[in-house]
Amino acid sequence: MPSGTYLKYLSLEWTADPVKKTEIVHQLVTSAPGFAPGWKELATLSKDDDKNLAAIEQGLAANPDRETDGILQINKALILNRKGNHEDAVRLLGELALDPKSTYATEHMAKASLANIAQR
Repeated sequence: MPSGTYLKYLSLEWTADPVKKTEIVHQLVTSAPGFAPGWKELATLSKDDDKNLAAIEQGLAANPDRETDGILQINKALILNRKGNHEDAVRLLGELALDPKSTYATEHMAKASLANIAQR
């Protein structure tokens, strides 16, 4: 990874301006396309589910850490559900909730997301 990648990523936490945040995220994924957290951030910037899903797939292909992987997969499931693919969304969330390799946060976010989409 290029020098300064993680520092640039951390700077997102303190960047309130959405235009500046978008600029930083685009710099991240351009300069370090193998940095999965950059793709995770990109997947939250657009209101277009297809663009977000493409960013999620890029992030999953970048060999993410377990926490980033879980967040990407949960967001993927939520997009699948919005697009009408309820069964795949439930399956994916169920697998994350029961996977012993899931982080504590992933397990509980998956369970909460599963309960939320099951109520609809």
